[in-house]
Amino acid sequence: MVKFADRIAAEFPPNVRMPDELRQLCDFQDRSGGYISGHMELGPQGEGLKAWFGPGSDAAQQLAGFAAGPDGSSLALWLYAGSDSAPAPVVHLGSEGDRLIVLAANMREFLMLFGIGYSELGHDDLSEPPENPESAAKLRDWLLSEFQITTPKTGVEIVNNARSAHPDFEQWVLAKLGH
Repeated sequence: MVKFADRIAAEFPPNVRMPDELRQLCDFQDRSGGYISGHMELGPQGEGLKAWFGPGSDAAQQLAGFAAGPDGSSLALWLYAGSDSAPAPVVHLGSEGDRLIVLAANMREFLMLFGIGYSELGHDDLSEPPENPESAAKLRDWLLSEFQITTPKTGVEIVNNARSAHPDFEQWVLAKLGH
């Protein structure tokens, strides 16, 4: 059986290495056998990102997709500063070309956000606790034991800090789409 991490990494842009934390998260999902937080699912997104931007666009080379929402939205590392994925922010690209959001400043911050248990990270009100935080209870236990990460009750501070550090994601996407 091919591991989630290997399937995801195979669709990363050339010369981009998967962050160790993401590989470990994928391995945790392999062992858990299903959703580990809300309705978000880890999986390859490279081909979907190419389709999102259209043929011939170089935008997909600056995104390393690794998860999807139930509506077809994608989560990706935004590699605007180069091919080093370690400092790359995590972004959300809505399935309808909307909801262009910086979710976390880096993978470690994303793990904190993911561990809260929101159903759909690009759509839920992150200033409120999730409706079903227990969807991520095992993930929170793993994050604490593996990385000493504790999760806040809401994701608003994580997202606001990330947006402050990387405010121009939506403009970047619109420029790549020719808007």
